[in-house]
Amino acid sequence: MNAPDFPGTLGDMGKTKIPTTGEGFLGEIMVHKISRAVGMVDSVALAQAGWPPQITLKLPDGTVKKGRLSDFRDPSGNERAKFTAK
Repeated sequence: MNAPDFPGTLGDMGKTKIPTTGEGFLGEIMVHKISRAVGMVDSVALAQAGWPPQITLKLPDGTVKKGRLSDFRDPSGNERAKFTAK
């Protein structure tokens, strides 16, 4: 079933993430590439005027990792399962 305001889009397929602007990443589970820390996206500063989106990843111990969207990646199945089990 299509969304009424956007004919032709896939409204029932789930959340859409747009890497160029950073939209749709809030609340997603991500992994910091350097430290391999797994956490949930706590805030997103949307991309503007050629600057990449900045995200804040909140880790299970309460600390945060900040950086550009390119500093993070989607988790593997094992990483996602370990994070949701905590």
